[in-house]
Amino acid sequence: MDLKEAQAGHQKRHPWETSRLDALRDILSGHLAEGVRVLDVGCGDGFVAETLFKDNAVRSITAVDCNLSEEQLGAFAARKTGISFRKELPDEGNFDLVLLLDVLEHIEKDGAFLKDVVNRHLASKGLVLITVPAFQALFSGHDAFLGHYRRYSLSQLLRLVEGAGLKVRRSGYLFSSLLLPMLVLFKLFGSAVSSEGVGRWGRGALLTSLIHQALKLDNKMLLAAGRFGIKIPGLTGWVLCEKQGS
Repeated sequence: MDLKEAQAGHQKRHPWETSRLDALRDILSGHLAEGVRVLDVGCGDGFVAETLFKDNAVRSITAVDCNLSEEQLGAFAARKTGISFRKELPDEGNFDLVLLLDVLEHIEKDGAFLKDVVNRHLASKGLVLITVPAFQALFSGHDAFLGHYRRYSLSQLLRLVEGAGLKVRRSGYLFSSLLLPMLVLFKLFGSAVSSEGVGRWGRGALLTSLIHQALKLDNKMLLAAGRFGIKIPGLTGWVLCEKQGS
């Protein structure tokens, strides 16, 4: 969750968050060997870092977000999850996996930022998993609220990672089922369309579970199609890539 959307004391998770987590698990399946070192850049409220690797024998997780407050850092430390939360990137690093989950759209010079992270923090043959909001034509008031500079097509994202010296392993879209409703909203309201954000979710358990299962199935079908080279558009673009050996 982006910290701009986080609500103090709010514990309910939006089904978009939980179904995206399921998709991330699927994408990373087979790549989380024992002892892997993880850097989560733009970790938000720590949901992904604390749950994605809960059952994996990772050696260390460093989670970074410049918007974390001292109070939040203290609360994370008190929970003793084994994750090192911090406000700034470490000076150097040799991580096996770097997560950039809905981060690059916040960076004005996204290519230079990605190259710097790869060169300074990613081990040789290390992996980078990136997610971004898809399609600039859908740039909305909610994007502006979150501080986004842009949205991406998959081809733009692939050019970006290749320019950073990364080799694409897999790529595709998520949340295809949400694309048509968003297009309809844009047809009716244009770029003024917004949303409450995932941090304000307060629906009941049954509805939350039903939406989660529907979105989870949607993403499973997209990932399965992607294994056969079929790229079905969705609201989120993603790429799993590898640093070339040096």
